[in-house]
Amino acid sequence: MKELFFNHYYVIIPVMSEMLNNKNLKNEKPALDEHLYAAFMEAGSLQSYEYLDGDKEFRDNQKRKFMAGEIQNPSLDYPKINISELEDAESVLVSLKANVISTEKNELVRQVYRWRLNEKIAEIRLLKAVGSKDMHRFERYSEYIYGKPSKDIFAYSIGTIRSKAEQFVDSDNVILRDTAKNLLELMPMMDQPKITKLPTQETVEYAHRQTLSELGSLTEIPSESASLDAPMIQEAFELALKKIGDPEWSVVINEGSSRTGISTNQEQKTIEIPDSRTVTRKKLAALILHEIGTHAARRINGERSHLKLLGIGLDRYEVGEEGIATMREQALVNKVDDFRGIDGQLAIGLCLGLDGQPRDFRQVYEILEKYYLFKNLISKKELPESQEKAQSSAWNRTLRTFRGTDCNTPGACFTKDTIYRDGNIGIWDVIGNNPDEMLRFNIGKYDPANPRHIWILEQIGISDKDLSNLER
Repeated sequence: MKELFFNHYYVIIPVMSEMLNNKNLKNEKPALDEHLYAAFMEAGSLQSYEYLDGDKEFRDNQKRKFMAGEIQNPSLDYPKINISELEDAESVLVSLKANVISTEKNELVRQVYRWRLNEKIAEIRLLKAVGSKDMHRFERYSEYIYGKPSKDIFAYSIGTIRSKAEQFVDSDNVILRDTAKNLLELMPMMDQPKITKLPTQETVEYAHRQTLSELGSLTEIPSESASLDAPMIQEAFELALKKIGDPEWSVVINEGSSRTGISTNQEQKTIEIPDSRTVTRKKLAALILHEIGTHAARRINGERSHLKLLGIGLDRYEVGEEGIATMREQALVNKVDDFRGIDGQLAIGLCLGLDGQPRDFRQVYEILEKYYLFKNLISKKELPESQEKAQSSAWNRTLRTFRGTDCNTPGACFTKDTIYRDGNIGIWDVIGNNPDEMLRFNIGKYDPANPRHIWILEQIGISDKDLSNLER
């Protein structure tokens, strides 16, 4: 886990619910990067994972063959990837970077754009590696963008799962007992990790109060139904966006999507909902804080700040972005039993072989299937339902982990999902060490656990002036 360097507390004017009213955030002077942001947005707003979706019918057919044992591993299609278009995009970004380096007079602006452009160029090259099926280059660029997954955090996750399974090895329920023993046999043995403790209840309660004060009004749900379908989710999201007050954002329902999760498309400024998605009221409130209160609001406020790049994010901001989003989901219920993102961390660590054994798609799937079966059984689901849900969950998670790859190369996967657990741990550390930083979380897309990002905000006066403007 990253070390945090907080040598003092920052004096920040509380903004609470005024953070929602982004229309009040007006710069007295043009943003430092006013002349660069539009060009960067045009060339660099793409998000690489948006290009890793495939045709639903094709992938469903691959799933059927995989489950039937007709194929060892699935083949994944990537219809959105066009090598010629990617090369053009890369050329534009490389030229923009050269122009920034040679002509930008503001040293801070020059450096933050250089870092961000390097990351975007790497994303383009990652997608080109997908198109050319070059798994070695794909691995290198994924690690460059999202960081090297932590062996310590993986070991901590393995320890958490093993500890839970050990509680059931003597269960009177024969099926549960055998499943727990089977899972323990499959789970790797890892050395004791060096890992931070869970946040104190005092820290969680502070985060709970601050989250509700700042964003609680967003969680109003128009429908009274206990289970909400895609149109009901869309209605609640649209109401939350209306409260934030930016007409450029929209909520769309994706027909026939191969995805199962709700996501925010920063390139198109849309919240995208799979047409088959249903959620409980409790889950929807958490999703509103995640997608609207964090992903959309930080984009909106960042573009109105003294550094517009905060709208689309400083380099490597995503670990902090997802850390904040998942922290707010936990803060909403005022309870933290574990850090978020264990499933993604588990799948990626198993594929990479952080235990010493890299794995391909099927090898990861088979472990995840037993893991999800165990989770379902301890949730008191009947065996047939537990098995069906386990297969579905294991397929979806393994597919998400291996997107961009050929599924056959042990150790090659898309490592983005490590940011959820890494980020969640980092953000809880920040709140525990420096709770006032939480008041600045929605000023734009930065990682509060990254000392370099804190330095950048201080250099441009974000810590006081922009927050002051929010209250006017």
